[in-house]
Amino acid sequence: MANKKKSFSISDYSKYMCLISIVLVFGIFSIVIPNFIGAYSLQNMMIEAAPLLLMAGGLSFVIYTGGIDLGAGPMVSCTCVLTGIYVARFGNVIIPIMLVVGLAMGLLNGLLVTKLKLPSFIVTLCTTNFWSYIALTLCPNGSEIIPMDKRFMVKWATQKVAGIPVVFLIALLGIVLLFIFQQYTVYGKSIYAVGANVSAARLAGVDTDKAQISAFVMSGACSALAGAFYAYKLKSAVPTVGDALTLTAIASVALGGTSMAGGRGSVLRTLIGVVTITGVTSGLNMMGVDPLWKNIVIGIILIAAVCLNSDTKGRDLIIK
Repeated sequence: MANKKKSFSISDYSKYMCLISIVLVFGIFSIVIPNFIGAYSLQNMMIEAAPLLLMAGGLSFVIYTGGIDLGAGPMVSCTCVLTGIYVARFGNVIIPIMLVVGLAMGLLNGLLVTKLKLPSFIVTLCTTNFWSYIALTLCPNGSEIIPMDKRFMVKWATQKVAGIPVVFLIALLGIVLLFIFQQYTVYGKSIYAVGANVSAARLAGVDTDKAQISAFVMSGACSALAGAFYAYKLKSAVPTVGDALTLTAIASVALGGTSMAGGRGSVLRTLIGVVTITGVTSGLNMMGVDPLWKNIVIGIILIAAVCLNSDTKGRDLIIK
């Protein structure tokens, strides 16, 4: 009896899509915009991508568990405001302080999800309002700039080492540390196990609650660092800087080949997704496209990425 021919499924080729997408984006824009891949343009893109890279890298871990963190963007706004307001008083010590703040934010989300057995979608949707409230309360009149005589404290972040902005080098170091965590630690492997099959992971002796909590803690810490670096980059406290970043970060993670059902993905692939999304937004900005279209384009990219990475047999669930 002849072997049954395997049906074609585009999701079988999704692992190549992140590489294809980055080549297409940079190839098309370099043709349309002559200076798109010039040194100055690339440096600006690296500065723009650095905070998003940290944020998306941390958010990846929550998605690995099959959950979602809708509060990542407001956490960025909150810590951006705290950094912008207090960096003049504390100096660069504000960065480790914001790291601790982010750990606490993530811990709160993780405890609510695991101990109260609530969906991550609901928990993070609710805590989003709290982080936004703090940001808007501290900056009721909009952005608050870092005093001119204190800007020497933050200017190092956008300076270059061998042509590469310092903030981007720090973000790359963060991705390397996250990769080591996910590949070579017990917690990293347990996060994948929870996303693949939480019941089987529990039966295998995995502490699923600790795995989920550690994922949210990682997301909170990375979002807080991203917020601090946005304050350094913008040289001001901006209470709405993270409003549109959650969608952008999720699109970056999905475009990097991470399954929205959990259990599959890599922060290195998220890096490619972030660079691709940054290339798209930078290219649209250089073309003078209406900013409202950027979110529409990112939404389309997210839908396409989820379709490519979803289980066509219906086993995937977007939110667990």
